[in-house]
Amino acid sequence: MTAARGPLLVAVSGPADAGRSALVGRLAALLRERGLAVVVVRGHGCLLCRRLPVRTRVRDAGEPGGDGWARRATDPERRGSAPRRVHAFLEAAGLAARIAVAGTVARKRARTRGGQAVVVTERGPLDGLVTFDPPAASGVAGAFRRLAGRYHLTLLVDTGPDRPRGRDRADAAGHPAPSWARYRDWSRRLPRIARLDGERAPSLVTGAAVERIVDAIRERERAAEQGRVHALEREPEREQEQAAVHARTHAHAHARERQREQAAERSRAVPARNPARDAVRDRPDGTRRRHIVVSVYDGDDLPGHRGGGALVAAKVARRLAEDFRVTVVTAGRHGGAEERDGIRYVRLPVRGAGPRAGRLLFLALLPLVSRRIRHDLWLESFTPPFSTSFLPLTTAAPVVGIDQGRRAEALRRRYRIPFFLVERLGLRCYRHIVVTNTADGVAVRRLSPRADVQVITGGVEQRGLDETRLGTGQFILFLGRIDSWAGGLDLLLDAYDRVRPPLDLLLAGSGTPEEERRLADLLAARPDGTEPRIHWVGPAEDDRRRQLLRDSAFLVLPSRHETFGLTALEGMAYGKPVLHFDLPALRWMRDGGGVAVRPFDVAAFGERMAELAGDAALRRRLGRRAGLAARHYTWDETTGRYLALAHRLLDAPVFPRRPRMRGGVPTAGPPTGSASASGPPRRRRRGRTGGGA
Repeated sequence: MTAARGPLLVAVSGPADAGRSALVGRLAALLRERGLAVVVVRGHGCLLCRRLPVRTRVRDAGEPGGDGWARRATDPERRGSAPRRVHAFLEAAGLAARIAVAGTVARKRARTRGGQAVVVTERGPLDGLVTFDPPAASGVAGAFRRLAGRYHLTLLVDTGPDRPRGRDRADAAGHPAPSWARYRDWSRRLPRIARLDGERAPSLVTGAAVERIVDAIRERERAAEQGRVHALEREPEREQEQAAVHARTHAHAHARERQREQAAERSRAVPARNPARDAVRDRPDGTRRRHIVVSVYDGDDLPGHRGGGALVAAKVARRLAEDFRVTVVTAGRHGGAEERDGIRYVRLPVRGAGPRAGRLLFLALLPLVSRRIRHDLWLESFTPPFSTSFLPLTTAAPVVGIDQGRRAEALRRRYRIPFFLVERLGLRCYRHIVVTNTADGVAVRRLSPRADVQVITGGVEQRGLDETRLGTGQFILFLGRIDSWAGGLDLLLDAYDRVRPPLDLLLAGSGTPEEERRLADLLAARPDGTEPRIHWVGPAEDDRRRQLLRDSAFLVLPSRHETFGLTALEGMAYGKPVLHFDLPALRWMRDGGGVAVRPFDVAAFGERMAELAGDAALRRRLGRRAGLAARHYTWDETTGRYLALAHRLLDAPVFPRRPRMRGGVPTAGPPTGSASASGPPRRRRRGRTGGGA
């Protein structure tokens, strides 16, 4: 056999009483007889995990139904203790390190002896998932799934739950039947799983395992051969493409040289440009149009990234462009600048670094960009996780911080990282801050007492209220960015499964690839036999968004953290009630068609969901109130307040700095005819009462 690139990685999984260790030994012997270089990795788990047993189930206080035992859900409060999660990560890291070392040894043996290299591990990622049984969307499950993607084949010795229980830690928690249920559940979520009938004779089981491994080797060789053939077939095409690229390069170089010669000729004939003189021509009356920069991470024209902050920034930029020159600085996969609808857009190339690193790079680059773009006023939409970027320290122009995504406190609760320390320090640098709700205004005034804090809410496109559609609807709608934790999607799915309301649940929106995978795992982890009445329809833009709002019965907003809830306001404009947790930032919906539930009370949320789904008269009454309340939030009012704020900061007269007073005499210049002109005034010596100086 010809050696394929990299060793073949095989895992033998199943409880210890399935003869896993003996099967690995027999496999290694038979594969060596076939001329393969075999390295065996005996898996025992990490040291801490062997010393401390891991309970695969936790008791959830107050959980209704059953005997009080509940499987761990995706709620961070029910993921298990931190030491147990550390144990799981240690086992995954240990397994990764062992297979890396074994792969190096196997490649060395294959080069020395020839043939294919094979690494056989006694335990695999499937055993780790069964041992710890983490939530499907947790970091532990993700680590083991990434490790399982590196395996070319996993042999699951299926002996069934009726065999006697051994000493394997996966079976230490109780009867083996639950353990085998977990094996079969997790095996459906991992790739390249091959089941072996463990009830057969050991020789037959070993023979079947060898056949599976040989088939995997042949499949790799077949794929490698097809790749070589395809490369040979593509060789003439690549040569033609390279020749065409060389020709285009030469043509472009010749064109650029010609353009430079023409530009030099024009520069000799036309006088040099004077920026100060040309700036005066910005307006017909000869006055210079002042320049305002709006910075926001999410762009309003990028699919999957059009959030509420991007929409508000786009509306404000268009309104400011009526009186000012406007530049919008946002994030993009590629850098560059363009002009659209009278607004200049500058994109910073940071999205290629990923959602988290991209935001950090965007915050780090803003102070540098502020030194490159000349401006009279800067509007900065705060960007998580640190929100602020200390921009006022790098520019002399006024900076207005817009709090549309300040989530440092919520991220601290989620990741246990003190993002809020940087945020609190940065807020003290701002003298002008805009918030979207009164609760955030109180919090920001407490963190930055010297700042001028204004509350400017979001807006919505006004439309007539259709009385004939009030109370109607075909489904329950969640509309927004996919974020399982901050958006509370795990709480929503739990509440829906508890009450099973008569209407289907539609999830509309998109997010980062990681968050979308997490939502897919949440949907896949629902109990077996559950009727598929939860549908994820993907992103909804423009016409599709309006259709979903029009046809929905009511909206759900199960967020753990919100700044305003622009989607809720949009649904209210269509006469739809909004079910949400009673967060301080959402209390503007009181008496306006909003149905508030005690924060994070999943049972109460499910009960109100079932009540709204089954009572059309209640939806009609709340929908009419929601539609009337939405009329008070118009984009004209919102953007007009931003325009007024810009004029107030830029049109205010600049007074000369008042000289400081020292001893009742101004210190702007030395007093004439006085000896103190050559030095500081002498300090008067205090005497006793009635004494002289």
